[in-house]
Amino acid sequence: MAEPKFLNAVTGKNFTFLDGIELGRKIWNLDQAIWTLQGKHRDMVHFADYLYTQPSHSFSGQPEYMPGREKGKWRYIKTLGRTFDRDKFEEFKTRFYKLQGWETSSGYPTAATLQSMGLNEVADELGQNGKLGKG
Repeated sequence: MAEPKFLNAVTGKNFTFLDGIELGRKIWNLDQAIWTLQGKHRDMVHFADYLYTQPSHSFSGQPEYMPGREKGKWRYIKTLGRTFDRDKFEEFKTRFYKLQGWETSSGYPTAATLQSMGLNEVADELGQNGKLGKG
């Protein structure tokens, strides 16, 4: 398979695909921990207000389509005139934080999640600053 050879050439290490996924997960959690230390909270994660209140429009004058699910099937869906749903986005955040292993009420990484990736010092730092997720 060409992929591991490419990864090995770029990194100088014998990386598997799974190694790359785990490294990305570690980076993602470290990034979230840094943002958390800087004051980021779940309540701050949202889109600009106009995306919830003003229907979308086309800059080209042509209909715009995006992949999406309708009636249980994937298809291209016309997106003009749509707005984002605040409640649905809140539901998404809850599912996403749960999937990441973060506290759903704050968006803070949990000790268990960070420690599972060897980020014990990061968990300690968050805990010392009162920013460690419960869970």
